[in-house]
Amino acid sequence: MPDSRSGEFVKHQLNVPACTPATPDIDHWVLQLWGVAPQHINDPELLSGMLNGVVEELNLTRVSDHTHYFGPGVSTVIILSESHLSAHTWPELGYMHVDLVTCVKQLTQSRLELAFRRTFAPEKSRLIQLEY
Repeated sequence: MPDSRSGEFVKHQLNVPACTPATPDIDHWVLQLWGVAPQHINDPELLSGMLNGVVEELNLTRVSDHTHYFGPGVSTVIILSESHLSAHTWPELGYMHVDLVTCVKQLTQSRLELAFRRTFAPEKSRLIQLEY
């Protein structure tokens, strides 16, 4: 059985009809993190800084961001020149949900998992890659 700290990885191939018009190359990653320290995901400034650090570590280009505090919980959207990252948190559950969409094929499963594991130290994670 794999180490739960290394997380689970699932890849989904979405069925795209043959007659679909041309679309750009898109990578869509969904990351679920459980067992994250509540203080890291309930402070808007801290969460924004941590996510911007992940963006930098992944060599993505931040254009702007917006964060909203729900008390408890935070939602953040970071606009990237490569597309966007959004994160939503439930600190009372130690849970964080991240969507990362890029139009460049530069990210890998291992780089994403490592960056988020190093930054948020979850007890468990699941990374889902959606292929179009």
